[in-house]
Formats: sequence, structure tokens, C-alpha cells
Amino acid sequence: MLGGVNSQFEAMQKSPFRSWNGKYDLAAAQVEQTANKLDNAIAHLQHRQNQIGQWNKIERAYSLWDKSPQTVEMRSLAQGLQSPQLQERLNSITKVERQELARSQASSARQHGLSV
Repeated sequence: MLGGVNSQFEAMQKSPFRSWNGKYDLAAAQVEQTANKLDNAIAHLQHRQNQIGQWNKIERAYSLWDKSPQTVEMRSLAQGLQSPQLQERLNSITKVERQELARSQASSARQHGLSV
């Protein structure tokens, strides 16, 4: 069926006395519409390929960072800092520091009160 339409279309295009009838206009509009759809699809495909290229670059950079010795060492240190024993120790140091600060402020307030 398409072969007949195509040959008719070609014949109408080649004819110097072709008539601009509805069939020709419709066929020309369909060809133009199809060409526009193809252009849009190709542009969309190229955009997606560019995005994939960018994502691949980002993935490679992340992978290099993730496997670098510095990152591995920092990850190890972070895990160590999260250990229950170390957290307990840090909490006790903070508590002692608060107590010492409170004593220091109380002592300073007493001395200030005596000197007035």
C-alpha cells in the first residue's frame, strides 16, 4: 500500500503540471510531520546520550574517590568514632568539662562577691 502512495507522491512531485489537490497536500503534511517527529526524537536521543556521558563521568570520579586510600582511611576513622566505647568516653569528658566549668564559674562568683 505504501509503495503505491509513494509512487503516486513521486509522480505528483515530478509532474510539472501537478495539481495541488488535497491528497498531495495531505501527503506533504504527513511527510513534514514525520520528519519533525524524527528530528525531535534524534534531538531527545542526543540529549539523553549527553546526560549519560555526564553521569558516567560523575560515576568514575566518585568511584576513584571512594576507592582512594584517604577515603578508606577516613571511613575507618569515622566508624571508629562511632564505636560505643569511644562515644561513652567522649560523653564522660564532656560531662567532666561541664562540671569543671560550673565549679569555675561558682568560684569566680564567690570571689567576685567577696571582693565587692
